[in-house]
Amino acid sequence: MDPISLGVLAALAGGAGGEIGRQAWSGLTGLVRRRRDPAPGTPEGSAPEPDPAETALTALEGRPGDRERAGELAQALRTQVEADEAFARAVRVWEAMFQASLTADPEAAEELEAAVRAVDPEAVAPGSVHNDFRGSTFSGPVQGSGTQHNTFSR
Repeated sequence: MDPISLGVLAALAGGAGGEIGRQAWSGLTGLVRRRRDPAPGTPEGSAPEPDPAETALTALEGRPGDRERAGELAQALRTQVEADEAFARAVRVWEAMFQASLTADPEAAEELEAAVRAVDPEAVAPGSVHNDFRGSTFSGPVQGSGTQHNTFSR
């Protein structure tokens, strides 16, 4: 599962996943907002340029569960991850902690999965594996926990 997918972001913003979901959302919002803290020595009162990720985050917080706003945040996060290696590392750490928490608490994972599917029925469930082999061949085992989805097309 992609933790910064539209469905997961909408579900987390809406409070899904119990305490684990709240901690994950808090961690993600902290990452986005910390990145925007002014550098030491920045003159007071100087307004930094608006940050697309923080703008999208604030919009989703205002309307939790909104598909469109969650999609905007997902895109803004992906763009920032591609542009900023330090932010990308921080997001990978956040993702690993989030995945480990879901593995440790199957009930929270199930609650989150239901919330994700309510927002985005096409979403891959947390803890599942999705394999897409378009235009290629595959031979050998694919392992994972939960459900595996394999797509073979030409």
